[in-house]
Amino acid sequence: MKKLLLTIIAAASLGQAAAARENTALGRLLADGGEEITIPMAPLPDRGGAIDYTLKWDPEAPLLYNQNPAELLSDKDGVVIMKNVRWGPTPADHKSYVWETLTIKPALLEKAVYAYKTFGTGHTLLIFTFKEGGAVNSRGESVNALTFGAEGWSREPKGYNITHAIAGKYPLIWLATTFESYSDYVVNYRKTEIFFKNINIGPEQASRLLALTLARVDETNRNKETYNLFSNSCTNNPVNLLNQVLPKERRISLEVAGLANPNAAIPKYAVKKFTEKGALRAETFKIDQGNYSAFDITKI
Repeated sequence: MKKLLLTIIAAASLGQAAAARENTALGRLLADGGEEITIPMAPLPDRGGAIDYTLKWDPEAPLLYNQNPAELLSDKDGVVIMKNVRWGPTPADHKSYVWETLTIKPALLEKAVYAYKTFGTGHTLLIFTFKEGGAVNSRGESVNALTFGAEGWSREPKGYNITHAIAGKYPLIWLATTFESYSDYVVNYRKTEIFFKNINIGPEQASRLLALTLARVDETNRNKETYNLFSNSCTNNPVNLLNQVLPKERRISLEVAGLANPNAAIPKYAVKKFTEKGALRAETFKIDQGNYSAFDITKI
């Protein structure tokens, strides 16, 4: 019954798909013959002015301090330069986050991890771990894991609202952070937990997934897309990216009978379905306040 209700709600939020996008960057990383990245777009339905979805924000109010759209600057000689990667622990004032420009070397990728949260509406993100030197900031400091998640870019002080997420009121951005930054924010500041599953793919597919993810970050920046809880969200973006490196029998369809598929839109449903299909391995790992100091994402 819950799935049926979600599907009905999703149908109300869906519109015609956007026109095919331009070719994205990272052509060399994708040169092994990949498909075009296609995320279904959904314009806000015409509601006839019957419902006021605005939050009455002050137009001068800043966007959330912990969010910033990651930006690809270049891709040359096996090196990707990315701007606006959140770095370091959560600042005491919860405003002055550090945003770095990173040098990423895909050749030093070790593996990809599927991560998710179940608190509230939940959240899905992809994590990539690297050998030493695989992700380095402008001061030469190296980290061993980066997170990438599609998010609705919202304003202070009210932030995310599920009604607005359904209505397509937020710009869509890809947030890129170090694993330290993301886990510190979620576990120590928000007092919640993050779950992880290893993806059942080999090194070539993991490299392909990284390339597709970076290309999707670039595509989102250029197109100034709109976040939608069911059709262009934190979950169906990673689901679609992962689908492109999986055999057909392990993929999750983004739609069922022309409607948004809850298995591709709701984090816990996506994890369950991917696990059943063998795309994600059975064992689940978790980071919370109890194991934060000892947790190592590279060791799971």
